[in-house]
Amino acid sequence: MRLVSGLAPDKENIFDERKYIVMIKILCAVVSLLILVVPAYGYNGQDDFHSEVKVINEQHEFETMRVPDIDIRNYTPDMKTFEVGFTAEELESMTEYGKYKGAARRLTYEEAENDSNLIFRVLKNCYGAYFYFGGDKAFERAKENVLSDCKTAREKLSVGILRESLKRNLSFVKDGHFRIGNEPVLEKAVYYSNEEIVFLKDTNGYYIEQDGKKNYVSMVDGSHEIEKCMKRSINDEGMLVHKIGILSTDARGMVEVVFDNRSEKFVLTPPKFENNTDNNTYYYNYEVNGIPIFAIRSFMNEQDGRRFVWSAEAVKNSKISVLDMRGNCGGMSKYVTDWLDIYDPMLSGYATGNVYAYRISRAADYLKYKNLGQYLSYQEIEQLLNNYRSGSNGWEIKEAPAFVRSKNNSLLFVLVDNHTFSASEWLIAALRNKDNVIFVGTNSGGGLISDSAIKLVLPNSRINIQCGSGLGFYYDDTMFTEETGFSPDIWVNGDAMQYTLNMISYYGL
Repeated sequence: MRLVSGLAPDKENIFDERKYIVMIKILCAVVSLLILVVPAYGYNGQDDFHSEVKVINEQHEFETMRVPDIDIRNYTPDMKTFEVGFTAEELESMTEYGKYKGAARRLTYEEAENDSNLIFRVLKNCYGAYFYFGGDKAFERAKENVLSDCKTAREKLSVGILRESLKRNLSFVKDGHFRIGNEPVLEKAVYYSNEEIVFLKDTNGYYIEQDGKKNYVSMVDGSHEIEKCMKRSINDEGMLVHKIGILSTDARGMVEVVFDNRSEKFVLTPPKFENNTDNNTYYYNYEVNGIPIFAIRSFMNEQDGRRFVWSAEAVKNSKISVLDMRGNCGGMSKYVTDWLDIYDPMLSGYATGNVYAYRISRAADYLKYKNLGQYLSYQEIEQLLNNYRSGSNGWEIKEAPAFVRSKNNSLLFVLVDNHTFSASEWLIAALRNKDNVIFVGTNSGGGLISDSAIKLVLPNSRINIQCGSGLGFYYDDTMFTEETGFSPDIWVNGDAMQYTLNMISYYGL
């Protein structure tokens, strides 16, 4: 859960900042075009590595200036100030989230109708992105379709039919946190790659070496836009190279590559998730060959969250370090902002994005109290309960100032995968504004537009539902979407830690 207060920048400053942003965009676009004609890999020396870091910094600077042109007030309308929207009994009937498995069983139409009405009322009264995803018009149409599906099923109506109808008819909600029956409604993109074949690049294009000759690539996956599939990566020795990779919501087993004199099909594999958490410890640090490594697997544990916050000073003072966030599905965002306040206070304001709205709802506060009580302080619990009992509904909006690049003389490698999600992506979003921060791994999970603070169970079907109070906008969809998450700078579909350490050793960093 994250409470934010309103912060409105001065209008004249905004105008000046926007002019500055336009100039930066033009400059970076020119730089990016120049980069395209510079030979990239394979680089062998330390100077070559630092040249590539410069390219990454310039790319980050260009990307982080690309913010969506959105007026948050279009999606945060006035609401009935004091209305709860539910009886105390209705709220209590939805509070046993996760207790039931929701086994497939028969439902009467009346039971399904009651559950459907409840979930759509919850979305209207509590969900932070309700108006962004179409408001009453979109959600009422979805409810009508769900009820129609239930009527059509007649005596065969079951929990499974209701659950699948809800998922199908709410698929327009592109929110990585939004879940029905413990499953995301949104299809997530997965990184499929071939880690065996290494490609190099020169001024003529991408190639593989065979019998001492360069065999250049002319097409990949039926397209001449080869750049899209050639990902910056690391070979076994630690040298920067390219490998074939495709980000897709559909399973990909093969890809065809056309060379100058032949074509060949390469096998693609998805990433393997490794749970590196031992003995329920979510934070730990150690050294390998003098390189300090800091790992945080969750932001839900207070003790480990605090230990992570204290690590910021060591990261800040290290010439080179590794931050391992693989498998970190998020949690309490306060540990992210507290860490940034120590590591680089200039970045902490960027964690919530370009603009962020937090929906205050009396009904939602009661559900949060029931769901998050074990993780909150006494004061936070009292705040939720007091607002539920006698508070009001509304919005808190934060608009960040224009992003300004933060300089850095050290190197920080951040390891990510498609389980790096939610509050962890707050940290990614902020760190992309700092020089010499290099992301290694696969794409992140995609969970920034809202949060997961509201969890409930429908009383008849026992279907679990998850949504949030937040509504955040970060960068445009060339840099981040809920489907794709953030892309790393160096793609590694394997042991990102070992490859990173090999690269540090190879270049003598």
